[in-house]
Amino acid sequence: MTTPRTKRSPGRPKNDMDQPSMRDKVLSTASRLFMELGYEPVSLNMIAQRAGVTKASVYYYFTNKADLFTTSVTEMMKRICTYTLRIIQAHSDIRTRLQQIALTKMSGTHLEFESLMREAIPFLSQEQREDIRKAEHQIHEVLADTFREAMEEGHIAEGNPMLLSHAFTALLMIGNRETIGDKAYSVAELSDSIVELFWKGISPRQAEE
Repeated sequence: MTTPRTKRSPGRPKNDMDQPSMRDKVLSTASRLFMELGYEPVSLNMIAQRAGVTKASVYYYFTNKADLFTTSVTEMMKRICTYTLRIIQAHSDIRTRLQQIALTKMSGTHLEFESLMREAIPFLSQEQREDIRKAEHQIHEVLADTFREAMEEGHIAEGNPMLLSHAFTALLMIGNRETIGDKAYSVAELSDSIVELFWKGISPRQAEE
C-alpha cells in the first residue's frame, strides 16, 4: 500500500536543506532594499520578487514586514561586526584599520541608518527596536575596544572610546553623498579624506614647550 504524501504548507521549502539558503536569500534581499529605499517603500511582495521566491515563502519564515525588517537589519549588523573584527585582526596599525573600515563601509550605497530607523520605529515593537539597537551597539563596542587599546598604547590621544566610535561612524555617513560642494570624490579618495580629518582630532598631542 502506498503511503500518502504529507502536503506541504504554502510557501514551505521542499526540504530541510533548502531552508537556510532560501531564508538567507530573503534576508539579504530585504536588508539591501531597506538600506537603499527605506522602510515604507519596500513591500514583502517586492522583496519576494527581487529574491526570486514566492510571497508565501517569505511568510513561511517571517510573520510580517516588521519581523523581516528586524531580522534582516540585526543580521546585517552582525555581519558588519564580523567584517570589522576581521579588518582589525588583519592590520596592527590603528590608522590602517580605520582606513580599511572606512573604505569597506563607504563602498556600499545605503541610507543614513538613523533616518531609516526614524522611519521604521512607528511600525516596530519595543522588543524589536531593542534588538536592533543591541546589534548596532556590538559594532560600536568593537570599535571602542580598538580605540581604547590605541589609547593605552599611546597611539592616539586620551578620550572616550565609545564617543570616538560614534563620531567615526557618523563621519562615514558622508560617503552617501555623490559630491561635496562642487567636487566629486571617488570612494577611496573620500574615505581617505575622512580618516585624515578624523586622525587630526585623535592623534597624540605634542607636549607643550
